[in-house]
Amino acid sequence: MKKAIITEISGLSQYLPCLATIVTCHYNGRYNALAAAWHMSINVNPPLYGVSIALARFSHDIITKSREFAINFMPFNSAKLVAATGGVSGKDNDKFSTFNLKSETGVVTGVPVLSDAYSAFECILEDEHTYSDHTLFVGRVVAIHQADEAYSKDGLLDIESTKPCLYLGKERYIEINSYNLKHLSRKATASRLSGID
Repeated sequence: MKKAIITEISGLSQYLPCLATIVTCHYNGRYNALAAAWHMSINVNPPLYGVSIALARFSHDIITKSREFAINFMPFNSAKLVAATGGVSGKDNDKFSTFNLKSETGVVTGVPVLSDAYSAFECILEDEHTYSDHTLFVGRVVAIHQADEAYSKDGLLDIESTKPCLYLGKERYIEINSYNLKHLSRKATASRLSGID
């Protein structure tokens, strides 16, 4: 496959698409919700999850003060909510009221967990590090909220019924309408391709 080489880098979009999420937080009676595509699992034991948020965002200030947040994984039918929560500042707008975001209070934290999310992680802030104009907030996952119908018996996301919202970049969202599922054991596949046992 022929590749273009880019050395003057002004943005990174080659890793996309990724799951579109809404980060929720609260502090001193103020609640906020923010679309976030820069997030990742960091560790399993203890369970750590990270999200990168711009210093200029109202949610940044709230998480810094409250030391907790939630990551809400959204289905495609909530793509408009994802986009909207990234489109205005929570400093001047109550996004929960403006966008009619339904939520319940977390069971371990005080953060709002979105009712439309097929899964959500309540997180208590463990660490944070600022890189230029964003802070990577690392939270310990203290509770997982998940819709039973969104997952198979073996714990895998049911793509067909859930249709997770994927973000492609440049304000474009993807709905999964068809897919192929292939189980590939890492060890067995490595052995087959290399002859190494």
